[in-house]
Amino acid sequence: MTRTLRALSALALFGAAAAAQAAITCSVSVTAISVPYDPSVSGDTVRTGSYTISCTRLAADANTLGWSLGANDGQQPSGQTNRAMLNGAYYNYELYRLAPYTNVNRWRDQNASVRFSGTLNFGTSLTASQSGPFDLRLGGPQTVQPAGIYTDLVTATLRNSATSVVLAQAAFAISVITSPTCVLSTPPGNVSFAYRSFQGTAASASTSFGVRCTTGLSYSMTLDTSSASLLGLSYSLSLSQASGSGNGTTQTYSVNGSMPAGQAGTCATATCSASRVHTLMVTY
Repeated sequence: MTRTLRALSALALFGAAAAAQAAITCSVSVTAISVPYDPSVSGDTVRTGSYTISCTRLAADANTLGWSLGANDGQQPSGQTNRAMLNGAYYNYELYRLAPYTNVNRWRDQNASVRFSGTLNFGTSLTASQSGPFDLRLGGPQTVQPAGIYTDLVTATLRNSATSVVLAQAAFAISVITSPTCVLSTPPGNVSFAYRSFQGTAASASTSFGVRCTTGLSYSMTLDTSSASLLGLSYSLSLSQASGSGNGTTQTYSVNGSMPAGQAGTCATATCSASRVHTLMVTY
């Protein structure tokens, strides 16, 4: 009789151990995000992606699951800053759970407060899923790097929020695209001459402007005309430089004007004024 009781006890312990092996299994997917860097945009560029978690349980498992989902800083961060890179050049970007885009709202994995979290409700089903959005913020302005596709790979980790056990992981790609481009980051102002009839010296005037081009991109600059006249006074215009090579930041040049001495002009009153519009062209 004693031996029989011992055998039954062992069987009962084995059955309890088998029940403890029941576990919820999960997967996670996150959309890849591609964003262009446009140097003409002075503020942020934002793109929205999404995540989806899917879990399966056994009939013996609980019908709810508390979860948290975090994202690391990618493969090539600088401190806590995410970076998309190409040949050593990079753009900084960040991931956010929600706006406003402040540090406390970043989507990260360092602790529970910066992860997405929620409760998955199975009800009577053995499967359940949940999805949500997140934002990528590409801050501007940044140095305009050479044309190309800058990439990073971020890993999202899904955890049981009660035990911190890792349930699943997924990597998703980030791409920042730079196209060959130039912008007039600072448009030219007015070239304003002050001239007195028959004055003995030439009058001069100038204005500055700024061009920002993709790093390594060659460009040229021209004016619609190099000479013209106003009120019978002839003048000439020239550029401080006719061409350049982009370095990703604003490069400053000038439009220089000269009005030769000794001109009478056609002003028949004490003072006269006139204006003419000229066009600056940047070709790349």
